[in-house]
Amino acid sequence: MKVLLVGEFSGFYLNLKHGLENLGVEVTLAANGDGWKQIPGADIPLYRTGDSSKLKKIYYKLMEPIFSSKKFQYYDVVQLVHESVYRPYINSYMVRTLKKQNGSLYVNVAGNCRSLYQAWRNQKLGYYTFDDNPAKYEMYEGGGLRRMMTRATEAYVDRIADGIIPVMYEYAVGIRELPNCKKTIPLPFYAEKVAYQKNKIGKKVVFYHGILREKDKGTAYIREAFEIIQKRYPNDVETIICGSLPFQEYLEVLQKTNILVDQCKEHCWGMNACYGMAQGKVVLGGASRNSLKEFGLRESPVIHIKPNTEQIVEQMEYVLENKNRIEEWGAASRKFVEDFHDCKKIAQQYVNTWKETGALA
Repeated sequence: MKVLLVGEFSGFYLNLKHGLENLGVEVTLAANGDGWKQIPGADIPLYRTGDSSKLKKIYYKLMEPIFSSKKFQYYDVVQLVHESVYRPYINSYMVRTLKKQNGSLYVNVAGNCRSLYQAWRNQKLGYYTFDDNPAKYEMYEGGGLRRMMTRATEAYVDRIADGIIPVMYEYAVGIRELPNCKKTIPLPFYAEKVAYQKNKIGKKVVFYHGILREKDKGTAYIREAFEIIQKRYPNDVETIICGSLPFQEYLEVLQKTNILVDQCKEHCWGMNACYGMAQGKVVLGGASRNSLKEFGLRESPVIHIKPNTEQIVEQMEYVLENKNRIEEWGAASRKFVEDFHDCKKIAQQYVNTWKETGALA
């Protein structure tokens, strides 16, 4: 069995690749490290980056993928991390070519997209990253050639895919009615690659928030909550906010903290939270009742926070009032990632889905 994974979000496909390989699947990962995050592990670059020449940048992002598309053929399954894995001007052509040259085409819904925007717009989600973020929703509503092509190519990819696989509740909401929508499969994680250590408290309890797409993650609410908690507990708390770190540097900073405050504008936890839990951190992030129900869970170790400063402060105070349990909670976080997000178990769910839809014999 040969599988081609195209794209990357925070190590999602790197972890899925490892799980599939453990099942004996031959996997090729075509990606560019999720931009500045520099996620390692790609076998083939989607396109080259880093050249200062504007003309060469245009060539590498638009023309080179077309010329190199012959590399991507004779796979049983091609799976995209998102409908838009290439620039909008060539995305439809490239995805159509991938489908033509290979067995079956699948798409993960694992990032902001047209269907997710429509779900938010139709008030199916309540709060989400589009709130107070015109740059985000204008992509799915405003004019301009690039925006229109983005919407058109995402709709086209959804239509021609043999299966669309969401990775969490919010991504499933907008595509449930599509005939090719499949069961939600959680994010895979290779916990053994991440060092676990007991979550010991030093002189102070350390809270950390990594800045990444501030309006998406609700950083303004988290920053305000940090300021409040720092004033209330100056001798008991240390708060750290820094961001846009390469992947390895991010993990190093995270290792020195007790509590990861991930994000507050999404309903479910993502890859950053998984890395935090694998290290044994207590995570504050998305863990709404709807997201737990989507996975068939009654609870998770993630402490749910919303885009509400007062509510975030309350949850931080809850952690402080129970700081004697931080080590216990950290151990529970690690076990949860090892069990629920185990990359081999998740990879098997993908193989089962491909088989159910006739992609594999």
